[in-house]
Amino acid sequence: MRELDLLLQKFLASDFDLLSDVELAAVELLLDQPDRDILAWLMASREPPPELDAIVSRIRRSLKE
Repeated sequence: MRELDLLLQKFLASDFDLLSDVELAAVELLLDQPDRDILAWLMASREPPPELDAIVSRIRRSLKE
């Protein structure tokens, strides 16, 4: 999904080197989810599952900067 690619590309370009090992594992878990779910979580139209809440929140914050 092109929209999702653009959002994640921006986040990874600016924040990837700053991620902890725990956050990197969360990104891997996030990327294993269906694209439509990830996009809904990032756009805040649905809340992510608890195990992805922190990384989704971090990505959302980075997109506002």
